[in-house]
Amino acid sequence: MSNWNRLSLVTMGAGLCALIAAGVLAILSFAGVVGEDPYEGPPATVEVFSAPTREVLEVPAASPTAPPPTPSTAAIQTLSIPRFEVSAPVIVLGVGEDGVMQTPDGPTDVAWYDFSARPGFPVAGEGGNSVFAGHVDYYNYGPAVFWHLTDLERGDLVEVTLQDGTVYRYSVISREQFNAGTAPVEDIVGDTDREVITLITCGGIFDSAIGEYNDRIVVRAERIHEDAPPESVAAGAGQ
Repeated sequence: MSNWNRLSLVTMGAGLCALIAAGVLAILSFAGVVGEDPYEGPPATVEVFSAPTREVLEVPAASPTAPPPTPSTAAIQTLSIPRFEVSAPVIVLGVGEDGVMQTPDGPTDVAWYDFSARPGFPVAGEGGNSVFAGHVDYYNYGPAVFWHLTDLERGDLVEVTLQDGTVYRYSVISREQFNAGTAPVEDIVGDTDREVITLITCGGIFDSAIGEYNDRIVVRAERIHEDAPPESVAAGAGQ
């Protein structure tokens, strides 16, 4: 952690993602510490469905008579994975005064990182990467909110709901496992040409000596652009 010690948000500024890209995933402390009989965690072998690319998606020109709705600025409320009946409250975290990405305090919360893109806000009409993280298991609790991240498959649905009822839907496109010390962090948490969310948790082997897993599980899901506007926009149109 010494390389990131005392690195502050003030010095990072707008270049936060680029600055943390050299090694922040290696110091994510999603330690799955559990009692005297620790879990082995998710399987060590994870299938890669498709490697995330930097290809720019072709976006049809918007109709002059039907401009896209303005993205909602409401706070993020929940992240849901319907297949596993997960509906977790989302908290906002960032980088601490020590330069380390903060982690959720409990087993049931999911963190959205404020240095990453807001869901529903594509960058220049193209893309953006909304980064979320959660524990895989937890001390005196057992399997936690992202326990089933290794079981997600291509096409599985992930939903992000805002406090005004807006729902953004995403389809899983990849699931990968990286060694925490050698993960390509810039590709994982940096900006993307596609409008995606990235979900991160622990995986691999749990080292009881340091209280941490040696790998990170990374799932990426791409925004499903529906013909209709988000639910809250449609619902408010008739009011």
